Amino acid sequence: MGMSRKRKDAFKAAHPFCIFCGGTVEATTVEHCPPRAMFQKREWPEGFEFAACSKCNHGSADQDLLIALLARVDPFEDSGSKDGRMPGIIGSIAQKFPGLIKRMMPTANEARRINERLGISVTPGQTNQQSGAVHVVEEIHHAVEVFAAKLTKAIYYQQTNMPFPLGGRLAMRWFTNADLITNNGRYQIFDLLSELVGIAPTLRRARSFLNDQFSYKLTISDEKSFFVLQAQFGAGFGFVVFGSTASEKLDAVFINLEEKTQKPNPFIIL
Repeated sequence: MGMSRKRKDAFKAAHPFCIFCGGTVEATTVEHCPPRAMFQKREWPEGFEFAACSKCNHGSADQDLLIALLARVDPFEDSGSKDGRMPGIIGSIAQKFPGLIKRMMPTANEARRINERLGISVTPGQTNQQSGAVHVVEEIHHAVEVFAAKLTKAIYYQQTNMPFPLGGRLAMRWFTNADLITNNGRYQIFDLLSELVGIAPTLRRARSFLNDQFSYKLTISDEKSFFVLQAQFGAGFGFVVFGSTASEKLDAVFINLEEKTQKPNPFIIL
C-alpha cells in the first residue's frame, strides 16, 4: 500500500530534493530503501521512505530484485520464504536476467568441495547443490554495490537530515553468508568494530520487529563528516561502509592503510 496523496504532498514539501543525488535534483518520487520485496510479507521498516528523483528510484529496480533474493537466502533455518514469495522472486530474476540462476549454481562436484570446505552437512533428502553455497556472479556484486551506496545515503540522511554530498566518498566491503557459516553465525569484521559506539535502532512495522531481517549500526563523528555503517540482512549478507563528506579524507585513510600493510585496499569505492 502506498502513501495517500495528502501524505505524499506533505512528504515532498518536507523533502523537496533527491537525497541520492546529493540534494541537487528535485525529488519526484518516494523510494523505499531497503526494497520492500526483501522483507517477509513486504513489511518494511517504518521511516525508510526517502525522497528520490525518478532516475535514482527506478534506475536500480533490477538490482533491488537481486538484493531481495540475496537477503532472503538462509543457510541455517531456510526462513527466507515464510511468506511464499521466494519462487516469484526467482521467477522474476529468471525473466530479467536470463541464465543468471544457472550460472549461480555450482556443479555437483563443486558443491561437494564447497560444502566440505565450509563444513556444511547435507541433510537427508538434499543434494550438495541444494544444501550449499552458490557462485556470487558479477551481477550480484554490482547489485550489492548499488544497494550499499543507496542505503548508506538513506541512513546518513535519516540521521543528519542532510543529503550525502556529491563530493563525498563511500568505501564498502561486503560478506556473504559463507562468512557466517565459518565464524559461528557472526561476521568477523563486526566483532573487530564492536567497540565503536553507534546508533543501532530497533526496526519495526506496526507490531512486527524486523531486526532479524535487517539491522544496522551507525557510528558518526560529531561534525557528521565521517562515519562507519555496519549492516546485516538476515542470514543472507552484510557489509561495512566507511564514508566521508570530503573524498580526499577517506582516500588518505586508505592510502595510509596500504602503505602500512603493503596490501591492496580490500574496500570497493562506491
